[in-house]
Amino acid sequence: MASSLNFNQPQDQWIIAINNIIHSNDTDVPICVFKVPDFLKASKPEAYCPQVVGLGLLHHNRLELESMQMYKVGVARKMHKGFGRIEFKELISELKQLVPSVRSCYQMYLKADDSEIAYAMAINALFLFELLCYYGVGKDTLTSSNILHGLVDTAGTRLAQDGMLRDTMMLENQIPIIVLKNILLIECSEPNSSNVASKKKKKSTIIEKFLPQMLLGYCKALSPLHVLENYLASIALKHPHLLDLLYHLIMLKEPPEEEAPKEEEEEEEEEDMPQSRITTEVAGILVKGLLELPWSNLDSSSINNNALDEKEILVPTASKLCDGGVKFSFTNHITAIGFDHGATTFKLPNIKIDVNSEVIIRNLVAFEATSKFDESESESLVFTQYIELMNGIIETTKDVKVLRHHGILKTESLKDDEVVKIFSGMSKSVQLASTHELYKAIADVNNYYNGLRKAKARKFAKKCVFTLWNVRTLFAAILFRL
Repeated sequence: MASSLNFNQPQDQWIIAINNIIHSNDTDVPICVFKVPDFLKASKPEAYCPQVVGLGLLHHNRLELESMQMYKVGVARKMHKGFGRIEFKELISELKQLVPSVRSCYQMYLKADDSEIAYAMAINALFLFELLCYYGVGKDTLTSSNILHGLVDTAGTRLAQDGMLRDTMMLENQIPIIVLKNILLIECSEPNSSNVASKKKKKSTIIEKFLPQMLLGYCKALSPLHVLENYLASIALKHPHLLDLLYHLIMLKEPPEEEAPKEEEEEEEEEDMPQSRITTEVAGILVKGLLELPWSNLDSSSINNNALDEKEILVPTASKLCDGGVKFSFTNHITAIGFDHGATTFKLPNIKIDVNSEVIIRNLVAFEATSKFDESESESLVFTQYIELMNGIIETTKDVKVLRHHGILKTESLKDDEVVKIFSGMSKSVQLASTHELYKAIADVNNYYNGLRKAKARKFAKKCVFTLWNVRTLFAAILFRL
């Protein structure tokens, strides 16, 4: 039995851990840390596995990351001394009580024992606090706080590598927010306080104000898209980890309790295809054949020898739309994407592309895929769909220039061809639903663009028929004279 389970530690250790989870009173946290599906990882594995620093419990002991282990310990030591209220062994002792809840956050069973998990939580979370303090609130806020002032000389002593920042937003590398909350409660407790339960229930200023400020500020600093402003602190702390918080900051227009449920309207897409009334039989056949061609896919850049994947969003590129008279304007939210027929304007959100963006975007797509996997109701993978749209309208550096000129793309320290590679390399493996407003915008812009191509087709057909008629007339005249 034990061999079939294939555990590295004795089976009784596994039984003890499961019993602790079952009997714990604090394990209502849903599973939130997932393994990225293989079909997403296949295209670029390094975008999903930390390359510099392992923070979560899935990668903290990877041999490839061992060069950072002692650096993390050094940072954690400084951060712990910055709080300066309790002994480190006391922090570990109290964190062990949180282990069942932490195990419940993971999709798979954690093979490490309780002590290893407690130490990993302490070191990795304290290391993350350095980044949260420096990028989330800054030293001015630390100085003004009676609780956090000891961290002023600790946070940001070394500018974090971009690789570290990317790693903190990987799905498999997440630290549950309940860990951060509990460590702050423990670190900021009075050293003589012996009532553990009362300490955990106590709503410290740092939990109510500074932790949400850290989390929200950090997400805002790294987000490739506009995030929801004035997000309530109480809601921020309900999210299971940073990536989940970032996803909802991007996707929500308002905090959840203020957001009225939307009723999805059925969309009827009827294409207006006026038929040219040309008397000759050859003209009718020619026009009909031309009108029935898939004009949005006839360019050489989009012809593929294989059948088109039905899950791929088909849309003209930005430069082609621009050449067809379409203008672009920016909007602050994904759900506000739309095509204005009257103004012939395609509205798209601003997106910032820098050295961290690809990894963050890919992991947001992975999070959306895993978090919606077990939902009873079918939902549109809106963020994934938006990325597919951007992949469709960006094929060349000319497309990048068009979108940057109109304020849609903001590229930082990246060349145009690198931006093209980022979007062209995004995975197309996620099944897309067709119930969201974004599909209406795509259909609208396609109808407009196809209408332009069909108009050209009709003009070309009429010209061909007119030329054919003239040739027949000339030929008849020559025969008559003979």
